[in-house]
Amino acid sequence: MEYTNQTNQIVQTSSSQKAILGGLSLTLVVGASLVALWRGAFVSSLNAANTTTSNGMNLNAEPDQLGNNAAVILVPEHFATIQGAIDQAADGSVIFVAPGQYRESIRIHGKDISLQAISGAATASIVGSGRGGPIALVENSKCMIDGFRIQDGRGANGRGLEVQSSNATIVNCTFTNNAGGVSVFNSKAQFIRCVIAENRAAVAGGGLWSTQSDVRMSDCTVQDNAAGTFGGGVYALGGSMQLFNVSLLQNRVMSGAWGGGLYSDRGNVDMNACVMQGNFSHESGAAMYVLDASAKIRDTTFKGNSSTGEASVVGANAAFDIQSSILENETQVIAAQASNEPSVEIASADAIEASALMMAAK
Repeated sequence: MEYTNQTNQIVQTSSSQKAILGGLSLTLVVGASLVALWRGAFVSSLNAANTTTSNGMNLNAEPDQLGNNAAVILVPEHFATIQGAIDQAADGSVIFVAPGQYRESIRIHGKDISLQAISGAATASIVGSGRGGPIALVENSKCMIDGFRIQDGRGANGRGLEVQSSNATIVNCTFTNNAGGVSVFNSKAQFIRCVIAENRAAVAGGGLWSTQSDVRMSDCTVQDNAAGTFGGGVYALGGSMQLFNVSLLQNRVMSGAWGGGLYSDRGNVDMNACVMQGNFSHESGAAMYVLDASAKIRDTTFKGNSSTGEASVVGANAAFDIQSSILENETQVIAAQASNEPSVEIASADAIEASALMMAAK
């Protein structure tokens, strides 16, 4: 299946089916004892094709001719495996990987290097070795990974990529058919033009799991991922999640709780020019569920999300700031307060249709 970012494809909808929110400010406060119970139990259980690079380095040179600074290493010309090249790389090295399928698990530990597939994710893949653990692990490093398809991770921790205590930039990569697409722990990570699709996690973060990290995603697609309980597409625990031109499509929580597209627990969310479409949860928050955090949403479209609960966009002990966004007819925003007089304030709305119900619940 080919995945494409659909941000610009679904915003043309009839005025009878949508509410265009010029400025919507919600202050969402709830005594969320049930949610807190779930949280307590969960947390505790827890392209370069030329022979010369832009700076004049010769790709045909042997690695020992290049010195220790900014060396160029080729796979499989210099080393048969990607891990073999990583083991020999010094800080500043660039590893270029030829097209092919590489059945191995790679570890980048304590190194500041760049790992690049020469011809991109369509022809270069790293496939799970079947030994369990993440296919790619980055720890205590500052690195870039560019242009790989990472797939078929298995086992209890069979994620496609795991980033720990690192600063990582991931570009033009596809993560698919893993036991969880990507996980980020105590790190800063950027994802640019990536696809995270058809991954499955037993508990949370089918597509992406972030813990106490600052994650930025731009021009990405998160599609057809699933989790058992929280965040079929994206799960964030603490830290921050910044999304620009990201499509979260057809993600779901399989047997319960919240956040088919995105679930945030004490992690502030900033969304701009995004699409949340076709996501599903067995409880509230088909599109997104935000707990004990803030959500700033601009120029974003919510369409075709569904749940067995009361609303598609839910906040508990949360502050929402939604402006210039589109809520389709089946999407509802729910604001719950501990007091007896819950309120939803709508400011400068161009049109509020009865089909886009704004709900306030005790």
